[in-house]
Amino acid sequence: MKYITDLWLGKVTLGKTYWYLILFQILYSYLTIYYMLEGSLAFYIFADITGVVISFFILPCVWRSANNFKGEKIWPFLSKITVVLNVGWQLYSAFFKFIFN
Repeated sequence: MKYITDLWLGKVTLGKTYWYLILFQILYSYLTIYYMLEGSLAFYIFADITGVVISFFILPCVWRSANNFKGEKIWPFLSKITVVLNVGWQLYSAFFKFIFN
């Protein structure tokens, strides 16, 4: 439980936190591809809700860890750009693509 608290507060290193984000993205992509092959609406809803919940956790963790990073300034900048692009993509795929389609 302490590790999760440290992760949330940005006390875990930026490298580890960022790789958690990457692993989450790979897992979420796998679940999305599995849904396309399986075609189960219940599985799609489960994967979508799980993705949103994990995103609400891991994206602030990456942002806070980038704020606490003491190395080269490029890595926190790139990490925050990744978070912003991720949120933008999620907004597009959840909301905007249905409006602008």
